[in-house]
Formats: sequence, C-alpha cells, structure tokens
Amino acid sequence: MDLDYQADYAWVLSVQRKLYQWSKTNPEEPYRELWNWITDLRNLRCAWVRVAKNKGKRTPGIDGKTVGSITRNMGINSFLVKLQTGLKEGTYQPSPCRRKLIPKAGKPGKFRPLGIPTIADRVVQSAVKQVLEPLLEARFEHVSYGFRPGKGCHGALEHIRTAIRPRGKNPENGKRDQMPYQWVIEADIQGCFDNIDHHLLMERVRKHSCDRKVNQLLVKFLKAGILSEEQFLRTETGTPQGGIISPLLANIALGIVEERYERWVNHKSKLRQTRKCDGITAAMRSRATDRKAGRNVFFPIRYADDFVTLISDSELEAQQEKAELETILKTGMGLTLSAEKTKITPLTQGFQFLGHRVSMRWDERYGWTPRIEIPKEKLADLKYKVKYLTGRSTIKWSLSELLQKLNPILRGWANFYHYCTGAKKILTSLDWYTRDRVWRWLRKKYPKANAEMILGHRKASKARPTCKVWSTDGIELYQTGWLKVMRYRRGWMIPP
Repeated sequence: MDLDYQADYAWVLSVQRKLYQWSKTNPEEPYRELWNWITDLRNLRCAWVRVAKNKGKRTPGIDGKTVGSITRNMGINSFLVKLQTGLKEGTYQPSPCRRKLIPKAGKPGKFRPLGIPTIADRVVQSAVKQVLEPLLEARFEHVSYGFRPGKGCHGALEHIRTAIRPRGKNPENGKRDQMPYQWVIEADIQGCFDNIDHHLLMERVRKHSCDRKVNQLLVKFLKAGILSEEQFLRTETGTPQGGIISPLLANIALGIVEERYERWVNHKSKLRQTRKCDGITAAMRSRATDRKAGRNVFFPIRYADDFVTLISDSELEAQQEKAELETILKTGMGLTLSAEKTKITPLTQGFQFLGHRVSMRWDERYGWTPRIEIPKEKLADLKYKVKYLTGRSTIKWSLSELLQKLNPILRGWANFYHYCTGAKKILTSLDWYTRDRVWRWLRKKYPKANAEMILGHRKASKARPTCKVWSTDGIELYQTGWLKVMRYRRGWMIPP
C-alpha cells in the first residue's frame, strides 16, 4: 500500500510540475483541460491520504462519517471508486457544511464560524486543490504569504523588515537617517471568508481555469450551504471557513490587492523588448526611481485577509489610499475594511502584524533600525496561562502531568517568537518566572515538606548536565532560554 501511494504521489507531482511550468510560461492564459486529472483515481487516492493524515479525520460532517468508519464499513478503494463514478457521471453533489462556533481568544462572547465538510467533500476539495494550486502558485505574487505551501508569517514579517530598512547612509554623519516608508495602513477585511462575492470570485477563477466542469464544481461547493443547529442556511456569499479549498479561493479573491500595486510589486504590464530583467526587479527599480523623483511609493505585504500597505509620502496620501482600497475591495470583491482594526500609523510609532510588533528604532550608532519585537501583551497572556496551570486548582496533578501541560505551551510560544529582536532576554526571564511558579506550586502541593525535599525534584538536565531543571519520570521542564535566537531568512522558505 505504501509503494502504491508513492507511485500515486510521483504521478501527482509530475502533473503539478507540468502545470506549474506551463503557468509560468503562459501567465495570462487559462488552462482548459483539468477535469480528467482531478477525477483520476491516483489523484483521489493522494487526496484521501491527505485527509486521513489530518487531525480532523475523527471529526464528522453532517453525515456522521469519519475516516475510520469509512475504512471499516465500506473500504477505501470502494469509497474512492464510488466518488470517482459520481464525479464523472455528474451525480456528485456536495453536502452542506456542519457549522461549529469557535470562541475567539481574548474576545469573550465573540465566535469564529467554522464549516466542517463531510469526508467525501474533503477528498474532492483536496483533489481539486492538488491540481489547481500549482497553476495558481506560479501566478500569485511574492508579497502574498498566507495559506501558501512553503510560506508563513515569519517570511512576511522579515519581508516587512527588509522593506522598511533604510538603504543608504547620510555622507555627513554616516547614519541611515532617511526611511524609505513613513506611514503604514494596517488593513483588516471584515468577515472576509463570509462575504466574498461568488460571481466576482468565479470571474477571477476563470482567468486561470476555463474548464467548465471544474468551475461548475467550485460553484457547487460555494453554494452548498451550511447546517447550523439543524437549520439550513444558504450561502449566497463567502467561502466556508474550514474547507480545504477555501484558503486557495480566498487568495484568488484577494489578489486584487496586489494587482493595484502592480508597478511596485511585479512590474510586468509594460514589458519592453529591450528589458532583460524580470518583473520583480523592474518593480524594485520603479520604487527607487519614483522615490528619487519625489513620487509616492506603495508596497503591500499580505497574509490571507490581513495586509499592510507601506507608504512613502504624507499622511494625507495614506488617507486617500485607504479610501481607494475600500472602494476597490467593495466593487471588486464585495468586501469591506473593518473600521475598528484598519488604522493609519506612522512607522516610528510602530504597529502590530501577525502577533508581532514592527517598529523603527533610532540607534545613535547606525540611525533608523527596523525591529520585529514580542508584544508585551502576548508575554502577559502567556504568563497568565502559566500562572493558571500552577494555581491551587491543579495541585491534584502529579509533577509529570503539570510538566506535560506546560511544555507544549512554552515550546510553541518560544519557537514562534525566537526570531524577534531581544527575544533572548525575554525567553530567559520567562524561564525564571516558570521555575518560580513550579516552586510555588510544589509548596502548595506539599505544605509539610521542607525546601530540601522540594528541591529534590530539580535534577541535572539531559540537554545540559551542568544545569538543574524541574524533572520527574524522565520529563523535564522546557527551557525557552536555551533555544537559539536568530533572524529569520526568507531563503529558508521551501519552494513548493
């Protein structure tokens, strides 16, 4: 079975390479024949493996079926053959998504609607994505980072840092005292996944795929509806948040943002026969030329529905650009900017993006220096979690249970923030706080024990034998300060 999957995966990979290379060579043409690849049993088998490996394999849709129940009752091959027959004969119809409300962190009373498709719909969506994604990856802009293979939020933040870094030095004082961008629009689209206009979205999809059967299947998924508390809700707009195909469709829709700034992002519309460089290099030169000429320069960086637009001119220009963005998103995709979360901020004041704080700091040695920092409120939230887990309500746990609860939280938080400026100092102080909280927890758990007995739980670490950490049954308290702190490099991003 493993060898069969490897053969199927090799075939899917060859198809993806062909589509990617064709799309790179013909960026303006839609592809016509995709249906046979999507309905191929090898593609469906790879899609099944992807769904079966996901953590949500035990979560059923409205039909109550899970990956395990389908494997036991029907068999994988019979299930996929039936699915292939339904697709080819045109009898397959997507089922409504089962809606589940997920509480928003730090926002009491607010929920994020999550649509849970059936296993059959997940397999079909995964099969469609495996064929459509390489076609679109060749055309998405390099400033888009959300829900794309090989890209993530750290790449987007590093791109912002390199974009706002001053390039040249003042010959008089030898410092970088001229910032390339002065203002930033912090944009957040209100209910992006729920309000995308289906008609406008499909118009954009048809620019990349003009296979009628594929487009009809995408429309069926968009119009499948939602089942919430035994009540059927029609989906006249939006893509169900939680579906496998939804992030890809959202990226197609929000490509309208990068298209507005085509001159400064990927300058490919005015190709000349004499120009030898690519569109990204031409855009970089356009930014430098416009900046020297005193013209305004705009540069967007987007992660899914959150994006920032860097602006080199005045606050008035930023206000006008914000109004233009609102108009373009409304007319082009039926979306609106959130009045609460969309702000215009000077770069010297700093702004928050993807859970990090981005700011410009004046350094007496070098001049303006861009910094990606850990927000104080994020550190306070983590300390609150640690304090809650080491309170009186948990003293019935054993020390190993407590460490098993703490370690994933500390490890995940440290790995997310260890690329930030000044992270070493914060992580070291966090270790001190956590050690102190575990000490206090043990004092509450064993009120009659003396300090020497409690300190017997501090043992030499396996990673660093010269250091003692809280340890029991081979489980050690994770030390965030031992994690190597470094600057993220965009070259680490793995190309798809």
